[in-house]
Amino acid sequence: MKITRNLICIVSCLLLLSACSKKLITNSPEPDAALYEINNKEEVTLVFFSSGEVNEPGKHLEIYKRFAEAFESIEEVHVLRINENCALEFKNYGYYYFNNNGVKLKFGMILSNGVDEPIIETNPNNYIKAYESYFKVLFNDKVYYTNMRKAEVAKRQKESRQKLEEKFKVNENYAALLIKNSNTSYYPKNSFNLSCLKGKVIAEVFTDSTRNTKSIMQLETVYDKNGLTKQYSTFINDALYSEDVYYRNSYNLIDSIVHRNEKGVKSKAVFKYEKNQFAIISVDEKDVMISNIFHLNDKFQCIKSETVNGSGDVVLTNFFEYDNLGRIIKETGSTQKILCEYKNQQEVFYSNLKVYSLKDNVLLSENIRYKEGNKDIFISKNKDKLLSKTISLNNSNDCTKMVYNYDSNKKLINVFEYFYKNE
Repeated sequence: MKITRNLICIVSCLLLLSACSKKLITNSPEPDAALYEINNKEEVTLVFFSSGEVNEPGKHLEIYKRFAEAFESIEEVHVLRINENCALEFKNYGYYYFNNNGVKLKFGMILSNGVDEPIIETNPNNYIKAYESYFKVLFNDKVYYTNMRKAEVAKRQKESRQKLEEKFKVNENYAALLIKNSNTSYYPKNSFNLSCLKGKVIAEVFTDSTRNTKSIMQLETVYDKNGLTKQYSTFINDALYSEDVYYRNSYNLIDSIVHRNEKGVKSKAVFKYEKNQFAIISVDEKDVMISNIFHLNDKFQCIKSETVNGSGDVVLTNFFEYDNLGRIIKETGSTQKILCEYKNQQEVFYSNLKVYSLKDNVLLSENIRYKEGNKDIFISKNKDKLLSKTISLNNSNDCTKMVYNYDSNKKLINVFEYFYKNE
């Protein structure tokens, strides 16, 4: 069938019938009958009829609308609605007539393939089944897929709830290896001096180099005695905008992160650990759904990460490769790959990072990092074109003190100033 458009008709017919017949589909019209011709040879016609003497039932109209919408752009499928008694003439390979007299059906669905004798189904609950049986195809319309999708999401939510209840006993060795080697955003390789990760660290943001114009945003991070994040907060105009509070077990593994937004609404990210992976399950007032899965090798290095949306679909998958010092040297996604290089055997932060297109292996961008005295300089470029530049100034403890961010025109975007409150 060609996919172009749909013919949807609402037909009102006046009928003069003089004889009675028990067979509703016949090979000849009733004498003196006023005919409505359906000349759709070799084309599909679906007629939803009612006698006009009663209101069309809701299910009848509901299925009609589903078929009408499903075949809106299909030229060779005709969906008709007839709301009065009519004598219909189907000009297929042979002439067939629908004479709704005698038995007087109140409503129903007539299915014609444009070749054979049409059939009638009078139970709205069986309309779709009759269509699938007669035409030997499934009726997978938008409603079908919506219902199927709802069932799929509900199943994933159920599986996520079950995972919340699963028990896996972690020990000190498991925790130490995962924290040290997994190299994820929640357990990164620590390149900072431990003295930089104690108490509260406040980052104030300015829009000028003299720090006279303060931004509306301020960031605060609170660390525990082991240099692990306890709380991360964002303030807008001195009012709390968002807050993440970290809860850890006795081995310093994250049990959960409780998020609170500016309205005080809370949600939770629960961490569930297994032998070869750990997952994050998002829990809020309405839903429970896995949001991230990190797959581990026998060295507890993350070799694959999956990001999952609110419906349970995996929307992003990345693969990781490591050098013999446990540093990421390659990350591969669906459209690009990232290659990392390191200055020496001691540094855990890259000195050069290149992003390539997987399709044609073209270099998309390059990030370069190097030190000049107490400065860490980061340059992002595409070939010879500057994309951005960041200069980080460190204090005597080698902790970040000031960060200057510049755009591709070397214009200052903002300045971050850090304050260390060792509580």
